[in-house]
Amino acid sequence: MVSLWLWVLVPVLLAVGQVFYNVFLHPLAKFPGPVLAGAMSWWKVWKEVVMKETLAQELFILHNKYGDIVRVGPNELHFGKPSAFHEIYSGSRRGDKDPDLYGVPGFKSGSFVFLKYHQAKERRDVLLPMFSKKAMENVEALVWRNATHLASSIAKMDSAKASIDLLYAFRSFTLDTIMSFTFGNCVDALDAPAFSDPLILAMDATLPILPFLKKFPTIRRMAYAIPASLVMNLLPNSEKLAPRLYLVRDIVHRELQTVLHNPEKLDDAPHQTIFHRMLDAKAHKSKVVPNLSELHDEGFTLIFAGANTVADTMLMGHYNMLQHPQLLAQLKQELAIESLRFIPSGVSLTRVIPPGGAVIAGKTIPAGTVVGMAILHVHMSEEVFKDAYTYKPERWLTGTQGSKELDQWLVAFSRGPRMCFGVNLAWAELYVAFATMIRNFDMTLDGTTPEDMEWRECIAAYYPNRHLHAWCQPVES
Repeated sequence: MVSLWLWVLVPVLLAVGQVFYNVFLHPLAKFPGPVLAGAMSWWKVWKEVVMKETLAQELFILHNKYGDIVRVGPNELHFGKPSAFHEIYSGSRRGDKDPDLYGVPGFKSGSFVFLKYHQAKERRDVLLPMFSKKAMENVEALVWRNATHLASSIAKMDSAKASIDLLYAFRSFTLDTIMSFTFGNCVDALDAPAFSDPLILAMDATLPILPFLKKFPTIRRMAYAIPASLVMNLLPNSEKLAPRLYLVRDIVHRELQTVLHNPEKLDDAPHQTIFHRMLDAKAHKSKVVPNLSELHDEGFTLIFAGANTVADTMLMGHYNMLQHPQLLAQLKQELAIESLRFIPSGVSLTRVIPPGGAVIAGKTIPAGTVVGMAILHVHMSEEVFKDAYTYKPERWLTGTQGSKELDQWLVAFSRGPRMCFGVNLAWAELYVAFATMIRNFDMTLDGTTPEDMEWRECIAAYYPNRHLHAWCQPVES
């Protein structure tokens, strides 16, 4: 009986001791925040997994209450002052990425998920040339072709008297674009009825699961250890989804085998693909070419990182401009810029403070502390943007509110040595897609409400309601 009590009592005492340490003795105990947040990680589990809240939204209230730095976990701080963003993601910082966040996708390697700076830098140096402004000159035709395809598919749906789910329409456009760019081939999501390709639906359905996997790393590792074939048998609608996932895999294998057997084929490609760079030993500092698994990881990383973000920017831009139709007659490229400011990104891109500590927002932060700041807290800051919650593309026009000064606060692609290197491709997609939609269609909302546009932070934005629907009538030439 005594041993049984010990089995029960010891874990309880250890848990109580850990909570006491976290609240009173931990190096971050001096930083303000909700007591439960500092006491245990379960506070965030309750908020994000059980209550399905977007913590970044509540943090606006918490920063007003506690100040510019809020303790959101036993070993995690969130910053609210815009200037802190540039300090956290400074080009001079070489901190590791937080494994709890970047381990969620389940990839063992890849430019986006590498935790160590030196790994990410080597891969970044390999891939960066294919994303350069010069390289985009050869990609522009691909982007225009897919934008024209998008417009054609929308026109067909309009002729059938159907309104358009613009979330899935834009994600189909960006998915086909990033896949064609990365691999030289795609799944033709733009041809799917109502833009509901099973792969698009699967990617969207996966998002609500990610907060759970983030908070329970042991379960996450177990889940990713299950063979893919078994997972496919357990998934709903797997008979449609499986062929799409295997098609993506086949695209990678087919393109890879073509290159391996006929390297000269690369010379015929209209633009560089991932294989041009990653199969070139001279491009790697280590002179070692990645294996097939690493090629898969990098390819899928680029697809998942590059598809939703641009599409979500287009979504928010169209929703806001359809509520202010007079903007369409007045503005051109500024629409894309202001839409980036409204990108639904509440995830705190957490980093680990390196040995020696750091000074952020005037405070000394101990080594090993997880720090981060959501892009949302820069873009919605009244300190930087007057009437921050108002969609005002004209603020970017030359001569208004110091448009050049505002550029440094547009941080949709993050900052520092780990910022998104796909920025030039993203801008090309945004400019071309916005121009295509505005020139080709007279658009009006189809009953979309503010509630339909509410999103939940699931590492990427998840829209649980109806999405943005619009009537898109082709403009008569």
